[in-house]
Amino acid sequence: MSRYCPLCKQEKSDSDLFCADCKNKIEKDYEVFVPGNRLVAEEESSAGSVIAGQTETEETVEEFPVLSPKKKNGKKTVLGLLSVVVLSVVSFFIYMYFIRSSNLDRLAWDAAEKINTIGGYLAYIEQHPKGDYIDSAKERLFQLKENEASEWQKLRFSDNTAALRDFKTQFPQSPYISLLNTRLDSLSWVAALNDNTAESYSNYMLMAQSGEFSGDYFGEAEKRYDMLFQSYPVTQTDLDSIKLTIDGFFTALSAVDAVNIGKHLALSVFRFFNVGGGSREKIVGELLVAGSKSALPSIKFVPDIQHIAYEKNMNNNFLCHIPLRKSYKSEKGQWKSVAGYIVHAELDRNFQIVSIYETKPFGNVP
Repeated sequence: MSRYCPLCKQEKSDSDLFCADCKNKIEKDYEVFVPGNRLVAEEESSAGSVIAGQTETEETVEEFPVLSPKKKNGKKTVLGLLSVVVLSVVSFFIYMYFIRSSNLDRLAWDAAEKINTIGGYLAYIEQHPKGDYIDSAKERLFQLKENEASEWQKLRFSDNTAALRDFKTQFPQSPYISLLNTRLDSLSWVAALNDNTAESYSNYMLMAQSGEFSGDYFGEAEKRYDMLFQSYPVTQTDLDSIKLTIDGFFTALSAVDAVNIGKHLALSVFRFFNVGGGSREKIVGELLVAGSKSALPSIKFVPDIQHIAYEKNMNNNFLCHIPLRKSYKSEKGQWKSVAGYIVHAELDRNFQIVSIYETKPFGNVP
């Protein structure tokens, strides 16, 4: 065996494959055991004879090439990757638990503050029972509860629909909502009667259908809408003549002017409000008697001429529906105005009244 180390070419013992420094380095860096001379001799014996002409040094160099450090570097690379993965997972869970939770808590609180409702603060308390703003949420909740009761006491008899809707928006879960909806329903219906047009009744029905209130007057609104909606094709000359008759008749009726009332009546009238029918002379005579009992008129009739709706029947008479407002003296002698009347008049082809009666907005009105 060569006296020189095949790696560093330094002298070594004949019984060793490498010098002591190289042997230690190999065993330390590559984690392998370097055998002694006996094992090498057995390997050489089993391998057969050495090729002639080769020197002992050359054989040793070929049998023991320089070892590659790839094996250890591979282990280091795998361990490094595992460390990175573990660190990333740990970091992710730390982020999720602390940073993201904190952000969600803050976002939820900002949302509750923005809407500033009892429901909003209740939602925050339920979702974040250990949140950073739990005390503030409870404080705001109790404050709003006190404000809710106080505001409702102010609004329970109010006619301000805008203020009632604001209360509903601010306190959507309030126990007063059912009472508020009833109040809104009543006020909306009164507003529809005051306008007394097809459009106002349509708007009332749309609000009821949208759930803004229960729509206790929906059926009545539907009937009135059908009366005042102009579905029949309009002939302008006919409509102008109808307007002249209706306007002249109610002007004379307000003044208890029997002569001019008679000008707008047909020779025979089969219905005249609540006094039945009869000839024109009979009806005019009864009006003269009634007017003589009072020095001054007690009722004024104001028809909404612009919103008259009409159609023709089988006799080619005109069936007219006229929105009307009445002003009358109360028992205390004060004038009071009531809207929501709809007068139903049938006019013949000469535009004279053959029938007239009314639908009242509600009971206990003249």
